[in-house]
Amino acid sequence: MDPEALQICWITGMAGTGKTSIAKTVCKRANANPDIALGGSFFCSRSTGLMAQRDIRCVIPTLAQLLALQSAEFSSALAGTIESGIQYKEVSAQVEKLLYMPLRVLETSRTPILFVIDALDECGGETSDGVLDDAKCHTVVASMLEALVNSTLFNSQLPIRFLVTSRPETQIRDTPISNDKFSRVLRLHAVDITEVDADIRLYITQTLDTVLTGKPNLRSRITSDELEHLVRLCDGLFIVAATALKHIMSAGADAAVAKFKRLLNASRDNLNAGAASPLDSMYALILLEAARTDGSESTDLPAVLRLLAALLDARMTLSVQALADLMDLETYDVRASLSRLHSVVHVPENDDAPGLRTVHASFGDYLHGRAAEHIRFPRSFGQDILARACLNEMGRRLHFNISHSPSSYRLNLPIRPDTIGLALEYACLHWAHHVAACESRDEMVFESPSFDLDISQKFRPNFLFWLEVLSVLNKVGLAPGLLFTACVAVSDSLQVSQTYSICYRFAIKKFCSSFKMRASLWLRLTMQSSAVHRIYTSLLSRSQTRNRSSTRTTSRAAVASSSSTHVVSPNTVETVS
Repeated sequence: MDPEALQICWITGMAGTGKTSIAKTVCKRANANPDIALGGSFFCSRSTGLMAQRDIRCVIPTLAQLLALQSAEFSSALAGTIESGIQYKEVSAQVEKLLYMPLRVLETSRTPILFVIDALDECGGETSDGVLDDAKCHTVVASMLEALVNSTLFNSQLPIRFLVTSRPETQIRDTPISNDKFSRVLRLHAVDITEVDADIRLYITQTLDTVLTGKPNLRSRITSDELEHLVRLCDGLFIVAATALKHIMSAGADAAVAKFKRLLNASRDNLNAGAASPLDSMYALILLEAARTDGSESTDLPAVLRLLAALLDARMTLSVQALADLMDLETYDVRASLSRLHSVVHVPENDDAPGLRTVHASFGDYLHGRAAEHIRFPRSFGQDILARACLNEMGRRLHFNISHSPSSYRLNLPIRPDTIGLALEYACLHWAHHVAACESRDEMVFESPSFDLDISQKFRPNFLFWLEVLSVLNKVGLAPGLLFTACVAVSDSLQVSQTYSICYRFAIKKFCSSFKMRASLWLRLTMQSSAVHRIYTSLLSRSQTRNRSSTRTTSRAAVASSSSTHVVSPNTVETVS
């Protein structure tokens, strides 16, 4: 590294121009180079569904932790500068306390230290603690970049470098990182197309040579003209090349040549139609092949589109098993449908492992807007599917003492019971958001019926069981907000709105009336310890107060007790309404 060079390099470009590929290559080469130390890397992403990967507050602490694991000197210095609660402080304080102050002990080091931050523009969205939304996150991103630039100006003697990649979004362009005086800027969309084509050609050639090693007859069938055809098809977008090669190789080396030629034939008329058209043609072919009849195997296109719509609008990454449970399908059917979309959908090998996601955001853009009419679906389609899937899952799975607590007076078990799987967790945490998203859309979802009946039949009778699941998940503090979100969304439906209002008031009164606390705080404090005791006895006390003289009500409130087990059963939860 040039000691006189600027400490920050910003690589910017439109979607698909190869920013992440460059960042990964730089990390790989830095790891292999003994003259460079890869201090740490952070790859931001919204598509993985991991909130930490889109939470800007996690970037600097992660880089500091990774370097501390490699350098004893830095680790010791970091221990002296770190403060309690630093992860919640202003990001400028994080940059100073977690990076630059402890880095000064390495001022005389001859080995330059490289930090890589990729796809910074993908930070955003609601965080797990609800503190940041898109607007607030953009402000923090700008603050972090300003702090990094300012720190490099005052610590130019430190042997460190930052590689930052992002789309040219406003919140990033408007910071000093875009100023050539403070950082080296490489604008990929401004690079001469001949240079880009040369890189893409090299990438395609080396990939084919590697995959078809030992099969010279197959490799020779792909001519130089066909390679040039694919390079022109990419039109300067690495994402096109990567998607094409992944599709070509998805069925193995023996079928690669045939898939390569089919891909070129399907895209022959779109060579000069701009960057989107080649990618769209590829997506259309992948979907067509995924839905084709092949011997005894066939996949229904509408069924595939329903899975994709749910996948695109899911609020967290799901497993194959969880998606199957939500959609009320067999696991092997979901895997069979999605495995044909391997080039555009990441499918984990383990059915129970979360990680289902589309490979690139452009696939969702295509399905929502640019696809042919028989493929395209509105953005609200996935919200509608997931809203009903969540309500159905709660209707099927929720029941009394779902936590399997052996006693009403014991704490929640440390291990989550098998009865609360990922699908039920997702349904209980996210149903209200999907209902609200559907109700807020102006577009109709294929004349989809109202949620009134589903809510009345599947949520209302299971209200207390839903609270019990939230308690086991240590998320019961979210209950008032979820109820409020759903109540506002269906305010035009009197019956359903009343149901939500009654449940909301029940939660507030039963867990907040004796204390001057916010509902969410008191719910969290009182219910995270014992699911059955805290939830059901509160209902019983209300039932007894209203119907003391009723033998029937008294029997409902009976406590089944023995020397080893004390489980309270309300017998019914309709009393809530």
